[in-house]
Amino acid sequence: MKKIAIVFLIVVLSGCTVAGKKKDIDIYQEALTVVAMSSGDVEPEVTIINIPSHGVLPDQLVIGLGGGAHAQQLRDILIELKHTENNWALMIGDNPSLDYAVIANAVKELDLTGVQIVYSNKDSKRTKIGQAIKQTGAEFYFIDRQY
Repeated sequence: MKKIAIVFLIVVLSGCTVAGKKKDIDIYQEALTVVAMSSGDVEPEVTIINIPSHGVLPDQLVIGLGGGAHAQQLRDILIELKHTENNWALMIGDNPSLDYAVIANAVKELDLTGVQIVYSNKDSKRTKIGQAIKQTGAEFYFIDRQY
């Protein structure tokens, strides 16, 4: 009986962390709307960039390393994106602090004029991430992951 109660508790608690969170497809649709309204392109192509969280301790390690390899990979994607017709990116993250470390270090000293970035996560680091992106000359849009 204790095992059943423990399994039930785990299922209930894990379900609570997802409640109120938009699905990626909902965020993607909102991003397409933002892109279409801003650019006038009826069928815009959006580059999707996921910044995955790997748990508290690994995320803290990556944050301590200033985004580590994730920041360099994002930097490479953004540089390539600037030189293509498709200059829109949708960044979706799970951990706002990790996202900020990765994004801020990836965009440091870049010129992303003409690039438009839609970022989606919780609102907690929205302003800092927006400032880091705007300093590059890129346009910044935010979509809250919470309903």
